[in-house]
Amino acid sequence: MMPPEVWNWEAINFESSSCDSVVTIGGEQSNHCRATAAAARMVGLSPNLILRTRRADKIHEKTDELGFEGNILFDRMMGSTIYTCTPGEYGRVGSNKLVQHVCDYIATKDGGKPYAIPVGGSNGVGSWGYINAVDELMNQMESMKQDNTSSDFNLDHVVFATGSGGTAAGISLGLSMAYGSLGPSATDTSCPKLHAVGVCDNPAYFYDTMALIANEMGASLDKTTDQFIREAVTVHNGKGRGYALSTEDELDFILQFSLETGIALDPVYSGKALYHFVKHVVENDVESYRNKNVLFWHTGGALGIYEKGNDLLHKFSEVSLVKRVDVYGSNGVKEITD
Repeated sequence: MMPPEVWNWEAINFESSSCDSVVTIGGEQSNHCRATAAAARMVGLSPNLILRTRRADKIHEKTDELGFEGNILFDRMMGSTIYTCTPGEYGRVGSNKLVQHVCDYIATKDGGKPYAIPVGGSNGVGSWGYINAVDELMNQMESMKQDNTSSDFNLDHVVFATGSGGTAAGISLGLSMAYGSLGPSATDTSCPKLHAVGVCDNPAYFYDTMALIANEMGASLDKTTDQFIREAVTVHNGKGRGYALSTEDELDFILQFSLETGIALDPVYSGKALYHFVKHVVENDVESYRNKNVLFWHTGGALGIYEKGNDLLHKFSEVSLVKRVDVYGSNGVKEITD
């Protein structure tokens, strides 16, 4: 997941690095890869994307096609060179080595100078984008407090999805700094409780990854980075069936949420995370959240819902009817027919 704030930090970094292309990695419907491709083109660089897909071998053998659904359509509109690997290869080799492998290939074959970006843009550079995002949030809250009707407004809980750790690290450090709970002179009077809902892997992975990113960002703490992270944020296991795999209940929740709010949630990150938090965290401890101000941080990615169109198709007949307007009518009577 790569919001505009992260694009800016990564783009500034690779624009000033004398590189001529970028290489990054993610899932088949990766929001991060699509955003990276766009950011690269904005500063005149060529995007190279490694997409993890169960169809990698079939695509290579021409018995299947990568297609043009969701984020992939935008990847290809940006002229991305797309490399594929299987989830098994991704797990055995690791994302960083795969990125380096493609960088070496580009440098050797074409004499190019690629800039490597880790999965999700989750490193010390990318996570600084969320420090900016927290600053934006605090300014918005200050504006609300200046409104007479919201003078005592504060947040009790902040909830967000995490898929590679960068979002969680940046928001956790940003809010801790904003509320004075970071560093030797910490006051920690009113920092909201932070909840990172993992959409893949397990909580231990995210705690470790967040600590590594915080170290890379240069966090100055009065305790170990690992201890700070574990105290600052609770990581929930919300992966369900697995990364980018949706249950029928998750899709029902996403559809119902859009009907009630007009807000689209993506099935990979925000939809999966909010579903888990509401159905498995809040509903298992209702009293702890009653009358509390809970902010859910929507990290975008609505294009990912396109891939789930066929899974949602049978539900549309119940919520989205299609009728024919009989403009001219029969016997002069204008009608609308099902």
